[in-house]
Amino acid sequence: MAAINNIGTTGRVLLVDDSIIALETIGYQLKESGLEVVMTTSPREALGLATEGTQPFDLLILDVMMPEMNGHELTRHLRSHSRTANTPILLLTSLDSTDDRVTGLVAGADDFFNKTTPDAEMLARVRSFISLGKMRAQLQAQHEAMARVVREPEVSTPPQARVEIIHHMPVVGERLARALRGSPVGGEFQLTQRAPSQRLASSDADLLVVSYAVALEGEQPLLKRFGFDEEAPAVLVVDESESTLRRVTAFDAGADDYLTLHTPMAELAARLGSALRRQRRQRQLRTSRDRAMLVAVTDPLTGLYNRAYFHEALGVEFRRAQRYKHPMSLVLLDLDHFKQVNDTLGHSAGDEALREVSARLRRTARSTDVVARHGGEEFAMILPETDLEQGQIAAERFRVAVEGATVHGARGGSRVLTISVGVGCFPVHANNAAELIELTDAALYTAKRTGRNKVCAASLGKEPPPPLPSSSPGAFQVMERLRRLVSEEVEGPLTSTRTAARMLHEASAPGDALHVLTSQLRESSDEVRRELLRLMDELTRVLEPSRPGPPTGEHK
Repeated sequence: MAAINNIGTTGRVLLVDDSIIALETIGYQLKESGLEVVMTTSPREALGLATEGTQPFDLLILDVMMPEMNGHELTRHLRSHSRTANTPILLLTSLDSTDDRVTGLVAGADDFFNKTTPDAEMLARVRSFISLGKMRAQLQAQHEAMARVVREPEVSTPPQARVEIIHHMPVVGERLARALRGSPVGGEFQLTQRAPSQRLASSDADLLVVSYAVALEGEQPLLKRFGFDEEAPAVLVVDESESTLRRVTAFDAGADDYLTLHTPMAELAARLGSALRRQRRQRQLRTSRDRAMLVAVTDPLTGLYNRAYFHEALGVEFRRAQRYKHPMSLVLLDLDHFKQVNDTLGHSAGDEALREVSARLRRTARSTDVVARHGGEEFAMILPETDLEQGQIAAERFRVAVEGATVHGARGGSRVLTISVGVGCFPVHANNAAELIELTDAALYTAKRTGRNKVCAASLGKEPPPPLPSSSPGAFQVMERLRRLVSEEVEGPLTSTRTAARMLHEASAPGDALHVLTSQLRESSDEVRRELLRLMDELTRVLEPSRPGPPTGEHK
C-alpha cells in the first residue's frame, strides 16, 4: 500500500456495488490514495446521492451487474440529468466480453475496468478521470458565470469534430480510420492522417489518435505538450501489445485512453466515439465561455476579467468550494502610490503601469485562477483549491513578480512599481463571499497602512480601525475648515459646482436634456454635501474626548 499512499490524489468519488466485499476492498484502496469515497449497495440511492445530494462528485464508479438496476441503466439515468451529465463515469465489471464493454460506452460511460484489474492500473485510471472531472466542473462553473453576465443563446449545432491519426504504420492508421467511421459519431468529423515525422507543435483537433512512441517517447513526446491541458485535444494512445506499466504511464501523463492493436473493432469504435463525444462537449463549454467573455467580461485597458465577471465567478467558485468542502483563497492587491504615477508621469504612464502589472499577474497565475481588474488600480484574484498557506505563497509570488517593474513618462522620468496585497481564505476566514471580500480588503488596507509592498493575511476577526490623530489640536481646525467649505459658508469647489449647475438649470428649458441633467446634478450635490456633514459630525464626536481643554490645575 506504500505506493498507493504516495499518489496524493484528491477528489470525491461515489462507489456503487451490490457486493459488500467489493465495496470494502475497492473503497479502501481509493481512500488510501487520498480520495473521499461515498459507498452504497443501492443503485437507486446512488442516483439520489449523485443528482440531489448537497455535494457533487468528481467521479462515479458503478458496478454493472446489480439486481435492482444494472450499471448500464443507471448510467443512462445519470447522463440524462443536468447535474451528472458531464461527471465522469467508470463501470466496474466482472465480465470481459466486447459486447458488455460496447454497451456501457454507448450508454454514456467514459470507461470501465475489470474487478481483477491490477491496483496500479485502476488507480491510474481513477486519477486520470478525477482530473477530467475537475476540469469539466471548472469549465461548467465558468460557463454558468458567463451565462449570468451575458444572456446569449447557445449554438444549437456544434461545429464538425476534427480528428487526427498519427501512426508510423499506415495499415494501422487505416484500421483506426475505419473504426472511427463505424463509431456512433458516424461521419460527423473531419479526419486527417499524419506521419510521425511531421512535426506537431500544436493542433486544433478535438481528438488525436497516436502510437505509444509518438505520445511518450522521443525528444518531444506529444503528451508532454498536451497532457492535462483543458485547451488541448483528447489523446488516445494505441500500443502494439498490452502492457500494464505502459498503460499506467500513459494515464499518468494525461492520456484519455489506452488501446492496443488487439482491441476488437466494435470496442475500438465505441471507445473512439466516447472520447470524441466527451471532447466535443468540453469544446462546446469552452466556446460558449470564451464567446461570452469577449462580449462583456473583459476590461478593455488590461485585458483581464472585469469587476462584473469577478463577482459572478466568486459566487460560483465559493458555492463550489462549499459543496466540495475544498479551500478557496481570495487575493486583493493594489498598486502603491498610483496617484503619484499619474501626477508626475501623466495618465498615459498610469495606463501603461496598469497594463504592465496586469501582464505580470497573468503570467504568474495558474490557468485555473481568475485574475480581474476590480476597479482603478485594484486587482482581485480567485484561487480555487487553495488553502491559506498556499494562498499566502501565491500572493508573495504576485508581489515579487510586480516588484521592480518600471514605468516611464512620455516627457521623461520613471517610477518603480510595487503592490500591496491582502489574502483571505474560505473556510478559515469567512462563510460567505461578501464577508471574505470585506476581510481580505481589510488585510489589503493593513498592508498599505504598515509600509506597502507587502502581503498581509486577513484576521480571524474584524480589526479595529486605526487610531485617529485626535491628540493634535490641528485636527479640530481642519474639521472646522471642512465644515465651512461643505456648508457653503466660504467659496469653494462645491459651491462653484452648485452655482454653475444652478445657472445652467435656469438657462435651460424645462423638459430638455440639459434641464434634467442639471437638476440631477444639483440633487446629487446636495446628497454628497449632507453625507459629508454627517460624517464630519461623527468624526467630531470621536475626536471630542481628546480635545485639548483649558488647564485645570497642576498635576499631582
